[in-house]
Formats: sequence, C-alpha cells, structure tokens
Amino acid sequence: MMTEKTVSPEVIDFAEARRQRIHDIHDARLEAMRAAFTRALPLPSKAAGKKRKKSKKPR
Repeated sequence: MMTEKTVSPEVIDFAEARRQRIHDIHDARLEAMRAAFTRALPLPSKAAGKKRKKSKKPR
C-alpha cells in the first residue's frame, strides 16, 4: 500500500513576524529621515572646485 506524503502547513512564528514588521517600519522611517536630511543639508560635492590652503609667508 502506498502512502502519500501530507504537506503540513508552515508554522508561523508570530513574534518573529512582528519583529520583522517593526524592523521594516523603522527602516522606512530611517530612510525617510535620511532623505529629508539630504534635501535640507546636502553634502558638498567633491567635483565642485578644490580649495587650496594658503601658505604662510615667511617674515
């Protein structure tokens, strides 16, 4: 007699699922905050002219 393998449903870890959702929410909030800071305070681009240090003149 042949027996069929029954596929049992996956066990869901609700605590892990909750941690993942909270992590995703915090990650999205962090990305939004980074984007806001980037718009408000853009980093100076490296290609925009180099400033030279003035050498001190000997007296």
